[in-house]
Amino acid sequence: MSRQFMGYRRADGRIGVRNYTAIVSTVFCSSSVAQKIADATGAKVFIHDGGCGQLGPVREHTERILNGIVTHPNIGAVLTVGVGCEQIDAELLASKAEGRPNAFLDIQKLGGNEASVTEGIKLVKKLQAEAAEAERTTADISELTVATQCGSSDTGSGIASNPTVGALADLLIADGGAIILGETGSLYGAAGLMARRAKTPEIGQEIIDMTDRLESYYSRMGHSFRKANPTPGNIEAGLTTLVEKSFGGVRKGGTTTIQGVLKPGEKITGKGLWIMDTSLGLGACASADMLASGAQILVYTTGKGNPVGSPLGPVIKVTATKRSVETLKDIIDFDGSPVLMGEETVEHCGERLYDKVVDVANGEQVKAEIHDHNIFAIGKIAF
Repeated sequence: MSRQFMGYRRADGRIGVRNYTAIVSTVFCSSSVAQKIADATGAKVFIHDGGCGQLGPVREHTERILNGIVTHPNIGAVLTVGVGCEQIDAELLASKAEGRPNAFLDIQKLGGNEASVTEGIKLVKKLQAEAAEAERTTADISELTVATQCGSSDTGSGIASNPTVGALADLLIADGGAIILGETGSLYGAAGLMARRAKTPEIGQEIIDMTDRLESYYSRMGHSFRKANPTPGNIEAGLTTLVEKSFGGVRKGGTTTIQGVLKPGEKITGKGLWIMDTSLGLGACASADMLASGAQILVYTTGKGNPVGSPLGPVIKVTATKRSVETLKDIIDFDGSPVLMGEETVEHCGERLYDKVVDVANGEQVKAEIHDHNIFAIGKIAF
């Protein structure tokens, strides 16, 4: 019998594991207004440094991410906050919310920042009340998409944490679900290996092209990506080369065939294992890309303890480092150290992690939600 969970069925048929109200700044200039409204209402806020003066692939990326937020299955209601003169129009963005309660603000038309904050608080409280009317309904586990990521990695990440997530990935895919493996930089040294697992030669070539494009991007500046990765924290924790880090990182995707390659933030429409060519920058950037594509949950492995959460969905922090389990109690959600200590198999630990994912899908809060440690950022793209 297939696993099930209780989620929120949206108008487009997708199922959410949360029912957040989102406040989305359309442009950097409206960020402070959006933040003040969020502070007063407790709604999830999405502020960034784009939305205007952008062209080509850069603008397309920003629009994909913002569209992915307002249409995300975890979002139950949306307020967009614009200035009134930017490229990304607040009213148009709100209208894409696909059956969710939505509204927009135009700071210039409302007469300034404080008037907009006052009106925004009023609108968000109304939206929250409307969103609260949604009820959980039964969903099959095959409707779940889980994104995977790693940060502040150590030797235990590649040996135990990432293989455990890979075991989870294989189990979810066997049950009809989907997995996203992102972080293009972490595919760098293992691209050839992953290309051989692709469904078609064309998909395999796309994987190779991703990492070649990344190196070309830095080469034009007179540098190599390998100068920035592994990071100082990775090296201190025992990782020596980018290839070593990559071979451990790709194990989060499990062992199944790669079905395709997604642009950063591109909506996922298939099942099985997918690779995403995520944007550059901090872990929050890749998190935003993968979650905006429609993944309801992010499983994030860490060694020394990365504190990043997301306002778009629950982030389950996994570590195999016992010291991190014991000292970072407000960060770590899942203890994979028995694998590293030889006390548990990867397969059994993966089954435990699968149980944890289902519990979170059913509403169990992760540490980042409990402590409101959420970060959102739209990264730069290599082209």
